[in-house]
Amino acid sequence: MADPPRATDALRSAMVVGTDILPYLLKLAFTRAASTNTEGGLAEIRASFGRTLRRLGVELEVLHAERVPASGGLVLMWNQESHLDHLVLASAIRRPFFSLYNNAVARVPFYGAHMRATGHVHVDRTNEAQWRPSVARAAARVRAGECVLVSPEGTRSAGGQLLPMKRGALMLAIEAASPVVCVTVVGGHARLPRGSAAVRPGPIRVVFSDPLEADDELAARLVETFEQTKSRHAVG
Repeated sequence: MADPPRATDALRSAMVVGTDILPYLLKLAFTRAASTNTEGGLAEIRASFGRTLRRLGVELEVLHAERVPASGGLVLMWNQESHLDHLVLASAIRRPFFSLYNNAVARVPFYGAHMRATGHVHVDRTNEAQWRPSVARAAARVRAGECVLVSPEGTRSAGGQLLPMKRGALMLAIEAASPVVCVTVVGGHARLPRGSAAVRPGPIRVVFSDPLEADDELAARLVETFEQTKSRHAVG
C-alpha cells in the first residue's frame, strides 16, 4: 500500500494548481490556446506540461517513442492511471493527435469547450445514439491519416488495476483499419491515487508498444500488452 501523502506534497500540489493549472484554464477562456493536433501546438503544450510535472516532483521517463509511426493513420490506446494522464501523455507523445474525451472532461470549465473547439471528439458513453456516430467520425479521420488517442478502459479504477476494454474503443480501432500502439502509463496511480488531491513525487514511465493489428483478438492483446508492460517496467 502506498504511503499517505505528506503535508508538503499537498502544499506543493496546491501551489502548482494555483500557478500553472488555473492560469492555463483562464488562458483557454480568453485566447485560442494551443492544441495537441498541430505540430506547433503540441510542442508548446509538451514544454508547458513538462514544466508542470517537474514542479510537481514527477520524473517522467519515455521509452520506445520511436515505435510510433511518423505518418499515416494510427490509434494510440492508453491505460488510465490518474488525473496526471493528460499532462503525462501530452509530454510523451511526439506526433500531433486528436483525442476522444468523455462527459467528465466535457464538464471541466473552459477545458471542455477548448477540446470541442479544437477538433477533439466528445463521446457520451451513456448515449449510444451519440457515441456511435462520434466513433465513426473519429475512425474516418484516422483512415485519412490522422492519429487518435483513446482510452479503451473509459475511466480509472480505484486501485490502479486494468479495467475491461470498452467496445467503442475496439470498434474505433477496427473501423479505422490502422495500426494500434499501446501507450502504457506506469506509476501514475502511485503518484496520484484516485480520490487524492496531493501528488506524491516520484517516477512515471510511458512505454510505447510495437504496432498491433486491429482485429477480433485486439482486446486480448491490449490486456496482455498493458499487463506485461506494467509488470516489466514497474516503479515505486
